Amino acid sequence: MTTNESAPQSRLSTDLESLQAQVKGESLALVELKQSLKDRGTAMLLILLALPFCFIAIPGLSTPFGIAICLIGGCLMMGREPWLPRFILCRRLSSTRLAQLLTGAIRVARLLEKFVRPRLGFLHAGPGMLRLIGLGIVIASLGLMLPLPIPFSNSIPAWAVVLLAVGMMENDGLFVLLGHLTAIATWAFIGLTSVFAVGSFQRLLGFF
Repeated sequence: MTTNESAPQSRLSTDLESLQAQVKGESLALVELKQSLKDRGTAMLLILLALPFCFIAIPGLSTPFGIAICLIGGCLMMGREPWLPRFILCRRLSSTRLAQLLTGAIRVARLLEKFVRPRLGFLHAGPGMLRLIGLGIVIASLGLMLPLPIPFSNSIPAWAVVLLAVGMMENDGLFVLLGHLTAIATWAFIGLTSVFAVGSFQRLLGFF
């Protein structure tokens, strides 16, 4: 019996380490970073755009990066090739920030690789699943774009994007499911904290 076997896919951390060595000491625009990724795919770009916000808020970057993630998710949702406008592609990352980004990405990739594996194919390869993943990315990116002075308001949607992108790239339906749930949790969190903030403000006004 004849079987068609493709070469095993390299690990995410290995791809990121290769990219880190390739761009060491350089300042890159997003368009140059996108070109450096070559065949690593849309999922890798989504991961790199979202990862900085998984742990800390970075002033001035959450909105443009959120817009970029939203546009990529929108293209996936409509079944089109990912597209980004020139003003986003020309956004430049300093060598220091790029090094920090890739170092953090490698650390997270090594952690995720302990758990990720192909499973629950119907959640990532079923009819319309890629479009649904795109919708989840759009929902999460809208939360990332909001410049809210609320702790974790950036990290929750960023993790949603990372989980969806990793699930899409590694054919892991469980990660896709977790990504969708985290995207929903983003807006539940924003809604609850907003209600709490409004209530606290009203009570403060009543006190005076």
